[in-house]
Amino acid sequence: MARKKVSRNAPCPCGSGKKYKHCCYGKSFDYEEDDDGTIFKSTPMSQEMVELLEEQRQKFVQKYGREPGPKDPVFFDVPHPEQVEHRTVEAMKAAGLDPAIIYAYEKTGRLVTEDNQQLLSDADLAEWDAAIEEYEAKHRKKQKPPQYPIGTVALYGPDDKTTTKIAAGVILHDGAEPILKRWVATDVTTNPKVQQELKDFFLQHGVRQVAMTEGNMGCPHEEGEDFPHGEDCPFCPFWKGKQGSNRRD
Repeated sequence: MARKKVSRNAPCPCGSGKKYKHCCYGKSFDYEEDDDGTIFKSTPMSQEMVELLEEQRQKFVQKYGREPGPKDPVFFDVPHPEQVEHRTVEAMKAAGLDPAIIYAYEKTGRLVTEDNQQLLSDADLAEWDAAIEEYEAKHRKKQKPPQYPIGTVALYGPDDKTTTKIAAGVILHDGAEPILKRWVATDVTTNPKVQQELKDFFLQHGVRQVAMTEGNMGCPHEEGEDFPHGEDCPFCPFWKGKQGSNRRD
């Protein structure tokens, strides 16, 4: 039975409710319909897929002694779909994939990547995105209000590997100016004296919560004191354009 392409002004067959031309038209597949109005999704096959199907056809002929018919499964020699899904999920977990992606795969039965998005309808992509959002909503940690007094710890060094300065602060209440204290040493992060003084500093002000930077956030010199505002530190070339008011992202 002959088929023709779905009109661009027709409702998109994916079920999004939008017109075809504003939805799935122009993706890497076409929607076609036959004389009875039955809709088909036509996806061009890569050479690799053509070769794979031919290999499967030969396997079928070798096993059953005939050509495969329209109702015969193409991949007749693979495990049950539930077994395939279970093995896939276990492999994804072992590979350390984002649990949200695994959840969406289990819920939608598909795996969406940058490479295959053009092969999926807007409705399929929306279903995938909804599954991702559903997982994140279920597992999103409720943020607790800050517990004042809050302690802060910022690390600094001539590059992102060597830490030579610690700047600690205490914020007593919302809107309060921080109380600051600094330590400078070549072994500042492991120096027992510095560690004890930092602990005593927080205890002195009754700190209940501490926030700390992940790695060095800049050089140990201070803009406005050691070098002019808006310029790079002349002593630490590693941080050129990466810190202070002269930061360029």
